[in-house]
Parts: sequence; C-alpha cells; structure tokens
Amino acid sequence: MSSATRWYVTADPGEIDGLEFAYLSGAEGPQVESRSGWDVDGVVIRVILDFGAGFIDHRGWFMDAGA
Repeated sequence: MSSATRWYVTADPGEIDGLEFAYLSGAEGPQVESRSGWDVDGVVIRVILDFGAGFIDHRGWFMDAGA
C-alpha cells in the first residue's frame, strides 16, 4: 500500500543500533571473477556479493502513516 503522506525517521546510529549489516562468508566486499571462454568473443566477468542485513532494535525506526 502506498501513501503520498507517509514518512519515516530513524535515530542517529551512534545513539542506538537499529539495523545491522555484514558480509557473509568472510568476503569483505564484492568478489570478482573473470575468464576467457569459448562461449563468447571476449572475457566473461562475474561479481558475487554475499551481504546480509537485519533489524536488531526497532526503537531506532519510526513510520507515520500520514493523513
């Protein structure tokens, strides 16, 4: 459901931890792999990003439904 008057506010991350994120499998950032192949005339490049996020405390986030 969308609303033209809905608004959100979040707390300062230095005051309260609301959302936590981390790279999975110990991969700090994108993992880039490339290979020269027979399937294409050039180089095949693949980028993998193992990333996860989740809420750890709801008190730092607020939504007002609007009018």
